Amino acid sequence: MTQLGSFDAVVMAGGFSRRMGTDKAALPHPVSKLPLLEHQLRLLAALYPQRRFVSARLHQTLPTLPADVIRINDDGEHGPLGGITATLSASDSDHLLVIAVDLPQLTRETLEQLFKPVPLAESGSIATTIHGVEPLVAIYPRQALPAMKAALATGSYRLKSLLSGALKPMMTTVNFSEATPFHNWNSPSDI
Repeated sequence: MTQLGSFDAVVMAGGFSRRMGTDKAALPHPVSKLPLLEHQLRLLAALYPQRRFVSARLHQTLPTLPADVIRINDDGEHGPLGGITATLSASDSDHLLVIAVDLPQLTRETLEQLFKPVPLAESGSIATTIHGVEPLVAIYPRQALPAMKAALATGSYRLKSLLSGALKPMMTTVNFSEATPFHNWNSPSDI
């Protein structure tokens, strides 16, 4: 499946879930009935990353994590870019597979497509659909870290802006005609 060699993976679970009204990490997956966070961690385990991480807010209560999963605490004020940067900084792999906790229809097969166009250590890949890029379904290379840190230092927290700017040359887009796997749960009406 992968040409990357070793890679790490992270579930982004540090959002405030304001529209949902409850932490999405603990919501039951519609099929497995596991908390979404546990379901996503199992999905990542099926891809055999070197290490699995969860990016969460500092005082956020999460479902119990497996012993081999590393929690990365973030202040929650810098959006997904803050969590990805913190996780990539803690990783010792050349690549970091990133998925969001609130994508219950994401599959192993969908994620495997991201690995195919990553020929070099300094390149990554990102899912795109008719709705545009999906920055929380991507493989980020370690070489993205300086640009991520620079964006945070200047108060630019928009991951999509970074992807259309400094990170664009190193990211290959993987086009998906079906957008269903990328439908996220934002509010109770999405469930």
